Amino acid sequence: MKKVLISGLNTYLGRRASCYLQTKDFDVTGLVRNLSIFNKIVKEKVTARLFELDLLRKGPAYDNFQISDLNFGIYFTQVPTLDNDIQLQLELLGLRNFVEICRRAGNNRVIYVARLMDEHFLEPVRNLLEALRVQYTIVVKSSVIGKESVLNRIFGKLAKRQTIFYWNWVASLKFHPLPLLDVYRWLREMPWEGNFISEVIYLGGHEEVTFRNLFYQFLNYTSDTQKREIGVNKFFAKLLLSRFNDINKEDIDEFRRVLYYEKNVDNSTWQKVQSFEFTPLKAYVSMDT
Repeated sequence: MKKVLISGLNTYLGRRASCYLQTKDFDVTGLVRNLSIFNKIVKEKVTARLFELDLLRKGPAYDNFQISDLNFGIYFTQVPTLDNDIQLQLELLGLRNFVEICRRAGNNRVIYVARLMDEHFLEPVRNLLEALRVQYTIVVKSSVIGKESVLNRIFGKLAKRQTIFYWNWVASLKFHPLPLLDVYRWLREMPWEGNFISEVIYLGGHEEVTFRNLFYQFLNYTSDTQKREIGVNKFFAKLLLSRFNDINKEDIDEFRRVLYYEKNVDNSTWQKVQSFEFTPLKAYVSMDT
């Protein structure tokens, strides 16, 4: 059995990892800043063991935390964006303290999971990991789809309306989304010991799809009514997205970053070492929406 320590549970990826990363052969312990708040937010059954511990302020819980026989640590990027200096410094502080905890357990192997939007801002992260002399791998992944992901949340808001206003540039954009639960299965199956050390590797979905096509796959499982489509320009698309669909600013900002940074990525680095079968998007939308 592999023993793994994870951090970043306040993020979407980290929060659902606390529910789905654990298996009978993959023992997961998670670190969370405020356990009572986390328990109010998470809507699924948590299967990992959780410990309340602040990686930024440290304190007695940090000083006293012990875990033994750790195989590796997984750190999910915690800040909304790495291109903001204040957020970057918080990310580096949390990561430094996470590495220290892993080393306390006699382990020096860390997997840092970032997003495509972080790709051009990872040099400070990599410099820190090099300076700490940790055996690291940086995984840069495509956007995920799944229950409560930003794409699913926005699609869910749009699906409530009878008329769908869209900007054709966005509707026709092609990308390679990742089924969320595939990400956890991939993390479990990768042979991290002895592979990809001091490397940046990429993880992208295997199917190309437009945002419009993915939305209508989502719609097939969430609505029985026929929708009317109206094409609008960029200005009205932006206005209507926030005003008429009750989508909060944080989701809109994240969606914009997805639109700007998403691209097809090369999976060949890890595929040379480990094969992996992705869940077909159509099947996945029906099981995790």
